[in-house]
Amino acid sequence: MTVPVELTSKAMSDLGQIADHVKLYNDVTVARKVVKALLAEAKKLGEDHHHRLGEELDGYDGPPPREVHKWVCLGGRYEIHLEIKPAYADPPATIFVLRVWDTRQDR
Repeated sequence: MTVPVELTSKAMSDLGQIADHVKLYNDVTVARKVVKALLAEAKKLGEDHHHRLGEELDGYDGPPPREVHKWVCLGGRYEIHLEIKPAYADPPATIFVLRVWDTRQDR
């Protein structure tokens, strides 16, 4: 069963910042490829058996309970924080991408 994956406004903003950062050192084509690869990684999280990939993060305590994971992807260069709703449901109804970070940038 495929679960819908939605990006929050902060995640979309993060992707724009990543593209701008990549463009500092490469051309626009490379920046587009990086963003497309990150979107593909996010979409993959909605596929069967991929919902709970990555480390579950503390610090997102409820109520209501929250299930937030960190998925490191693309050779360890990028980090996706995702929330599974409803928390601990099998299967989940929706996966929200909360943030996307370049691990080499200051945050």
